[in-house]
Amino acid sequence: MKKILSLMGMALLMASCTDDYKDWAEPFSNAPEDPYSISFTASPASPIDFATISGDKVLLFNSTIEGPEGAAATEYEVVLSDESGENQTPVEVDAEGYANVEELEAAVYGLYGRRPVARTIPMEVGVAINVKGASIVKTASTTLTATPNAPVIEEAYYITGTPNSWNNSDTSLELTNGGGDVYENPVFKVLIPATGSDIEFKVTPKSGLGGDWSKCLTASDTEGKFATDNAGGNFKITHVEGAKFYRLEFNMLDQTWKYEALNFGEYFYEIGNESGWGTSHALFGGAGDGKYQGYYYLDGEFKFKPNADNWDNDLEYVGGDSMGGTLQSTGGPNCPDPSAGFYQINLDAGAMNYSLTKVDVISIIGDFNGWGADVDMTYNKEAGCWEATAEVNANGFKFRMNHDWAISWGGANGDGKLYDNLTQNNGANIIVDAVGTYKFQLYLSCEGKNKVVITKQ
Repeated sequence: MKKILSLMGMALLMASCTDDYKDWAEPFSNAPEDPYSISFTASPASPIDFATISGDKVLLFNSTIEGPEGAAATEYEVVLSDESGENQTPVEVDAEGYANVEELEAAVYGLYGRRPVARTIPMEVGVAINVKGASIVKTASTTLTATPNAPVIEEAYYITGTPNSWNNSDTSLELTNGGGDVYENPVFKVLIPATGSDIEFKVTPKSGLGGDWSKCLTASDTEGKFATDNAGGNFKITHVEGAKFYRLEFNMLDQTWKYEALNFGEYFYEIGNESGWGTSHALFGGAGDGKYQGYYYLDGEFKFKPNADNWDNDLEYVGGDSMGGTLQSTGGPNCPDPSAGFYQINLDAGAMNYSLTKVDVISIIGDFNGWGADVDMTYNKEAGCWEATAEVNANGFKFRMNHDWAISWGGANGDGKLYDNLTQNNGANIIVDAVGTYKFQLYLSCEGKNKVVITKQ
């Protein structure tokens, strides 16, 4: 509060020596010392619920002026703050203390968000009081109680319909906002498999699981909108020929929904500053579910795109942090720089998000060292491979990530000598013909393209 008072006090006292002060506050300008013993107090007005308020103006405070006969307020200035007092927003009011509802609502949202709970908001009120032709400035502290206008948004929602035989307890098809405050990020998404025919469903909130249909979201009579409390009919997805999945998107704040038919290709691509935006790096997604993975050196900002040779339908950054976040189809910035290094890249093009895992080291482990003492490799940025020289025997070895068996590479198709095709996690032990010292150059990119060059020393 002290900070708000000092800010307002400075603004009022300095009004006479700056040309930048707002014209409407002109009465604050040449304010003399108060010779009249005037007091000003402000008290809370009635609580405001933006969901039920009518009219375009609302009273912010009740004021009392005590002083000589005829003393009256001519102008008010109001500043609202958050609970910490660090963030402040001015709100224009008229000579009777009324504010525009739309402007006030925007100020409250900006300070406290849209969650529909009553907020007790610190408020500073400055007033210019006309006394016998002189303008006297006073300030007072009070509070404003306001409840944002927003629907109740739960933390999770689930598809209940033909894809899961209308099982109201099933949670396998979960709509998610990717985490965070549901009022800051109210868009929930889910990817559901195409069935070859039309799909009908409702959306069950978490609190309605287990048989309570009364809370379901349903289709509205208005296209693109949804109804609450099971008030409408079933949502319907009309079958799209060739679709493998449908991405459903519900904006729980605007109460809108839409779906998109998807047919994921085998590869998606990363492209970015590490190559001067000139090389498309393949991410593999053989399951056709929109989930892709690859391993590449990153150095700067980057993006994802479905085609190696063009930018059509590329995915761009919405929010998150340097190690992952949410994506959108066009209209956003590049994904942020995670700092130069080698990364495992995971993209979920259906859920529209990605994550990065730093690869600190790749190592060689096998029979030659009792499957226990890793031989660490060094990344050669110019050659684009992990390198090491080690003496191994003919009894087999593997490569693994970050000294952990969670991620490892061996020969594909059970072939320990298939050096040009190393598979992740289920590969055969790699073998050489005879014991000896070898140089290993491991090129990691994505499944089907990983390989090792082994050179006898």
